[in-house]
Amino acid sequence: MALRIARDRTSNRPWGDVDKSAIWQRLKRALQEQEEGAAAAVREMYAVVKAEVNADLTQADCWGPHHEIQGDTLVLNRNGVIAAAQALAGARAEPNLTPEQRRTAARHLLRHYRELELEPPESLREAAGQGAEGETVRLSAMVSGEIRVEDVPLAPWVDLEALKAGDPDPLEVVVEIPAGRSKRGWVYTPQALQQIVGEVMSQGLPGFLGHQKPEDVDHEFPEPVTHWVGALWRDGKAYIRGVIDPAADKLKRWLRAKAVRTVSIFGVPTLRQVGGETHVVDYKPLSIDWTPLGRAGMPTAVVAMGEMDAITAPAVQPAEPKEGGNGMGVQDLLAELRKHRPSVAQIAGEMGWKAEDVVRELGVKLEDVAPVLAGEQWSRLQAAEKAVGEMARLVGMEGADPDRVVKRVQQALEAEQAARQAQREQLLEKVVGEMVPLQAARPLVRRLVEPRLDENADEAAIRKAVGEMLQQDDVRQALEAGFAGWVPPNVPGPDGGGRPPRNGLVVRRVRI
Repeated sequence: MALRIARDRTSNRPWGDVDKSAIWQRLKRALQEQEEGAAAAVREMYAVVKAEVNADLTQADCWGPHHEIQGDTLVLNRNGVIAAAQALAGARAEPNLTPEQRRTAARHLLRHYRELELEPPESLREAAGQGAEGETVRLSAMVSGEIRVEDVPLAPWVDLEALKAGDPDPLEVVVEIPAGRSKRGWVYTPQALQQIVGEVMSQGLPGFLGHQKPEDVDHEFPEPVTHWVGALWRDGKAYIRGVIDPAADKLKRWLRAKAVRTVSIFGVPTLRQVGGETHVVDYKPLSIDWTPLGRAGMPTAVVAMGEMDAITAPAVQPAEPKEGGNGMGVQDLLAELRKHRPSVAQIAGEMGWKAEDVVRELGVKLEDVAPVLAGEQWSRLQAAEKAVGEMARLVGMEGADPDRVVKRVQQALEAEQAARQAQREQLLEKVVGEMVPLQAARPLVRRLVEPRLDENADEAAIRKAVGEMLQQDDVRQALEAGFAGWVPPNVPGPDGGGRPPRNGLVVRRVRI
């Protein structure tokens, strides 16, 4: 058996309905039985694990669960991520989390906020260590042809011949990043992009196939497929020059076939709020990585490719704009959008739309949106509303405020319970009066027998309980000793017969 982590689906189940104790027991069993994927599942389940992940790990060592386990698969729970972030915001004084553990937990949760395309709270960014600057973000790229590889100067530290040594098929590329607004709606300033240029020229950057996980950056170094070796700032754009590693034959083929033509700069921004907009005023790049098409970020472009220091990709001249409306009318823009098939998140981010604006503008109703966003929770709310409506009908308060209906139902239940109690008291009084001739002994008999009775006991059940109690020797002896003139009634015994009178006393028979 093996535990796996789902990357292709999430859950909207209310976090309060998730059994965290059962999850821990499943993970603990997986560690003890050394199931495949157990350690990775524990690290993914919790925002921070404070001890070595092995069979000795305790639940106290794990903080911030935010996944469910469905079968043998971990599934990210949207509400669990939000709950963990809220808990972390209130955990500044938490004695069991060190400052470093809080930063680790915040960075872990920030990754999930990005996966869910949620805007993280400011408290989470602050907990990551650098306030609004603590989140690693990505800037993105497409093949074009506006500049030659040789136009971008090499950094002084580069030994280009050594990088290409032994490569029978060398390939270089140039990536262009313009200043401006990203798909997320952030404004990347020239000085932020110049920091990327400076980083490449001072020490270079690696390039991977896809990004590292933010929590792995400090200790992991995947094998690079590209070495970024030069940079240039010109006319409001950053141009980054890279050499494809000799071992990356597949990447070379993909680039030449234009099957891959997008890169993403992975790093940590410095943010400032300017006139209600988020401006990126500084940027600490970590890597420039090849990513699938259509990922959100800054628009970047692979603008040149060179083989053996020669340009093989001809320059592409920009198309002549159409007249009027910046070259396009609304229908033209819509046609262009359909051609490129952008995601809803990309369009909304670029236009600066908020979710509530989109919902309001489209005129959708709550009953249309709620089943999509939280189907299970919406179903429960609907069922609760139906139940309250039924209660209102039963008590003659249809259309009344739900709180008034609930109060009325509570009053009715209390009245019904009081009536049952009064009826039970009357039956008990009647039966004891008939079965216990000595009036002085009746209160004691009632106190002795009442705990034996079910709250719904009828007259037959009460008679049976009184009879069985009076048949007990210790009870009978106590009554004979405590009450002068006590006459034991002739009550049915366990075998159905009566118990004969003792001490020569006269027996008063009572019909039961």
